This record gives sequence, structure tokens and C-alpha cells, in this order.
Amino acid sequence: MIKLSCSGLWLATLLALVGCSQKVQDISDTLRVAALGYNDVPLTRQQITALPYAAIQLKWGHGPRVLSVLALAEGDKLKWVTQDKKMLVTQHGRLIKTLGFEQNLVYTGNLAADPLPHLLTLLQQRQDMRWASEQDWQPGYISGYASLSRFEYQGEESQNILGQPVTLIKFTEQVRYAKFDRQLQNTFWLSPDSGEVIKSRQFIGPGLPEVEITLIKPYQS
Repeated sequence: MIKLSCSGLWLATLLALVGCSQKVQDISDTLRVAALGYNDVPLTRQQITALPYAAIQLKWGHGPRVLSVLALAEGDKLKWVTQDKKMLVTQHGRLIKTLGFEQNLVYTGNLAADPLPHLLTLLQQRQDMRWASEQDWQPGYISGYASLSRFEYQGEESQNILGQPVTLIKFTEQVRYAKFDRQLQNTFWLSPDSGEVIKSRQFIGPGLPEVEITLIKPYQS
């Protein structure tokens, strides 16, 4: 169990990040839910239904899968906290910022033009699925590195979500960083009905860890 008295600095940082538009009524309750852990333990639908908050299952690099719950929704940006006092920020299923890890993604640019929320429509209309962005990372204050992305439709694929097979629409995202002369591949599995990202595997940057995120209890605004 997380003791808030021993994590005041982190909590103050979290509160400073989330600002005044808090959607979750008691952030200390959120931390207690996150402290349940489920550290690589299979989750059941009954357990997830009983949770009072939206939740994702997170796997960072080669680490275990852990439960992360929603601490705050600021428009399209969702801020998730973990048992070990880390935070991830997602927008339409894309990981756009992290806090508290050994390497952190601290900025993602041009999010308004990200095709990810519109992939099914763009595919149907046979429109371009490319995106130009830039990212900053820490430590090292590595900033302003441009990336060019190209999404590719991979068809339907079954994924195991909470012990049950679910048919999703798979897209890969080929991301190139010219300054690094590096290319990496992100993968997204979308709901065929809503286009919402249900599962993803995303690199936070070239040579940095891959993060697997599975949406197990969606946020309801």
C-alpha cells in the first residue's frame, strides 16, 4: 500500500501536473487502487468491473505487466498512475509523455495532426496516413528531434483481452528519425466499431524501451 505521507514530493508533482481540472474526486483513493498492483497476475473482468476508475494494463520494456489507473482527464489527454509512483499521459491511445521512469518522453509535438484517432475513416476514404512530429526526452535534455510516420493497415487480428479473444483492426506505424538515422515500428490494435485504440506497443524513442498498453476499462467522460 502506498503511504501518502512518504510520497509527498511525488504527490505534489502529480498535483502540479494535473492542475485544477481534476475529474477523479479523491486522488489518494486513486493511488490506493493503483497500489493493488496485479503485478503480472491475470486480471478478471469481475475485478476490472469492480474498479471505480478507468484502467490500463502496462508493460514497460521487459518488466512485468502492472495495473495503472486514471488519475485525471484533461480533454483528450489521460494521465495514468502506477503503484510505483510513475505516470503516463496518453492522447487517443498514443503515449505522449512519461514521468518517473529511467528514460522519459517529455514532449510530443503536432498532436492535432496525428492520424491515429481517424485511421479507420482515413483508410475507408483512401486518404494519406502520414504524420510529422517531434519529441523531447530526458535525461540528457534531448530535444527537437523530428520524426516522420507512415501508418499501414494490417487487417483484422485477434488479441487476448482479459482472457478472451477480441477481433481488432491492426495498424503499424513506421517512424523515422532522420537525425538519428533510425527507424522504429509502433503497433496499434483498434476497435472495429469505434476506432478506439484497445492495445498498442509503442517505443518512447529510438533505442528506448517499448511500452505495451492494453485498455481494460475505458474512460467515460
